Amino acid sequence: MPSKDAERYYLGQMRALVRAMATDLIASLEPALKRLKPDYIADSRVTLDGSWTDEILKSIRSVSQRFTSPLFEAQIQRVAATTISRADADNAEDFRDSINKAVGIDFQLVTKPKGMTDFLEASTAENVNLIKSIPADYFKKVETIVLGGMKDGLAPTTIAKQIQEETGVSARRAKLIARDQVSQLNSDLTRQRQTAAGIVHYKVQDADDVRVSGNPSGKYPNAKISCWGIARQDIGYGPGVYKVAEGATWKGVTNLHPGKHHPLCRCIGIAMIPGVNYFPDKNG
Repeated sequence: MPSKDAERYYLGQMRALVRAMATDLIASLEPALKRLKPDYIADSRVTLDGSWTDEILKSIRSVSQRFTSPLFEAQIQRVAATTISRADADNAEDFRDSINKAVGIDFQLVTKPKGMTDFLEASTAENVNLIKSIPADYFKKVETIVLGGMKDGLAPTTIAKQIQEETGVSARRAKLIARDQVSQLNSDLTRQRQTAAGIVHYKVQDADDVRVSGNPSGKYPNAKISCWGIARQDIGYGPGVYKVAEGATWKGVTNLHPGKHHPLCRCIGIAMIPGVNYFPDKNG
């Protein structure tokens, strides 16, 4: 299962980032908006070359630069690395326990298979870029909100409310990223370890509730990618069983793996061990 510890840590750090961006922005922008209010409200015909435009852009960008600095880069590098490390540790423990329970053999040696270090470093770099995308998108949208509001002669309180709404959008996006990235990471780590252990097949297990995509009696019966269907279709290895190296195919979409069927996928892949929990026929 995806690491709850890693997800809580990641989400906490992302929420702190969004709060810091909003707090610093309002502290810098609010005094300038109040001071310039008579000018931009009186002159609704001013172009983007107006003097107030330069001052506001300078104010916004002075804040945004703090979230692109080398210090910020170092901070998010630590956040990403810590998240990956926690997720990896929990995944290794879960994987080892699941195999040990099935066959009674200690698979300690495959918890760090060949190539895992490179994979973890690549995952860290990917998450650094995702974290960096949050302030980049946020400040770009804030510029549009503030300049558009001033050009339309909106009161500072109205502009501040719009910024607050955008902050909420960024916070929700941060939450989605945290949940989805930990889920996808767990999926990739599990397949790395399954491959290293010589496991050829896994069985897809969905979350077995009304939120499962494609569940005919659930909330999303017409989902494009059906976890419900993937967990039940039989391509020759048994219902919901697929090769670790290939994954599932659904409606022309290939290489689908548990935890990565779609954003926020909650499926997991259970290792199929011949003679233990899997008895393949000649086609398997």
